[in-house]
Amino acid sequence: MASLVPFTIDLTAHEGARLAAVMDALGRHWNPVDVYIHEVQAHQRLHAGLDADQRATYDLLLAAGVLPELAEVQT
Repeated sequence: MASLVPFTIDLTAHEGARLAAVMDALGRHWNPVDVYIHEVQAHQRLHAGLDADQRATYDLLLAAGVLPELAEVQT
């Protein structure tokens, strides 16, 4: 029976090129902090009008770790 030959690939150069392409696609005006703030505000608006049953389900999903806890953002 033949022995297995180790097979490794170094993707470091490819990963650098991929990251550069992603950053180029995002553009110079991409602001991750601003994106995060808008995401949190959208989640707050989405969950603002829940009735009692919906709120209980939402709280249950938060406690179970199904939904992420989002920080409060001051607008």
